[in-house]
Amino acid sequence: MAHPQRSRRKLYQVLGSILGMIVLLVWIEGGFTAKTPAGVTEIAGKTEPNPGPSARAEFTEIDDMRSWPATVSAHTVAQIASKVPARVLEITVRPGDNAKAGQVLVRLDERELKARLSQARSVLAAAEAQWAKASADARRTQTLFDAEAATRQQLDTALAASRSGAAQIAEARAAVGAAASVVSEGVLRAPFDGAVVKRLMEPGDLALPGQPVITMQSMQRLRIEAAIPESCARSLQQGQELTARIDEKTYLARIEEIAPAADAQTRTVLIKTALDPRTHPQPGTFAWLEQACGRHRALLIPANAVSHTGQLESVHVLIGRISRLRHVRTGKTRGGWVEVLSGLKEGETVLTGAKQ
Repeated sequence: MAHPQRSRRKLYQVLGSILGMIVLLVWIEGGFTAKTPAGVTEIAGKTEPNPGPSARAEFTEIDDMRSWPATVSAHTVAQIASKVPARVLEITVRPGDNAKAGQVLVRLDERELKARLSQARSVLAAAEAQWAKASADARRTQTLFDAEAATRQQLDTALAASRSGAAQIAEARAAVGAAASVVSEGVLRAPFDGAVVKRLMEPGDLALPGQPVITMQSMQRLRIEAAIPESCARSLQQGQELTARIDEKTYLARIEEIAPAADAQTRTVLIKTALDPRTHPQPGTFAWLEQACGRHRALLIPANAVSHTGQLESVHVLIGRISRLRHVRTGKTRGGWVEVLSGLKEGETVLTGAKQ
């Protein structure tokens, strides 16, 4: 009977040892010590004979700043196209090249265009010869009519033929002018200083009227385009100034265009803003367009009242003449002030500047 009793004693000893280790671990982790909720931890405190500059934490109505994804685009984009059907002989630029106003971009096959001009000139020559004959006949008939050797009907017929010949000459001259202008379209030039964005054809392709051969854009004026939710777009007006962020830099953006209707699928409104002409981002660059949409009450203190130790944020709270270090959690910084999300109450005084 002694053997079972010894086994139970050993079991109790093992269980007691395990329980003791558990209690020790809980004690080490602070399980028997009252904890201060996160965000309001006060560390030490010392009497400040001369506290220095301070500020009170106060609630203030502030704007809710939203950032919308946007794209930098060129204000002026041109589709370089032929006015007549013609074969492409040469394209002198490629995407990414810069072109000056008047520079030759595309050469078209002018042989057919010149043939049309030659044909128009032949028609004009024939019309001039026909008119010369009709005019001579009219003068001769007039002489005969004056001598009472021709009838009024004969004279009227001769004069009508002369006037018809003059009209045919005018029509033929207009056709020559049109054909000559078409020949000048055999060379496509850059309409302004800009960059080539797309090359849509290659030599040998047939250029049709209105079909772009090259797309180019001006680098002089840029703008930002963003799709903004209709709930926030309602407060926007043309001429209103917003803030744009591009590559960590901030720019002024003035609203130029607001789409008259929201997109039925995304429920957003397209906004186009003009960029400061002194900026030089590349078209197509990603940007953020910032806008105030809504308001909320925020507890604000000066940004220089907050000190940072790694990821911990803290302030010196002044209670009478005693300064206590307290951990806080902050939000966005606006114009030298920072929003306190937790750790402070309205009316509490924090030290600023020199104590940080």
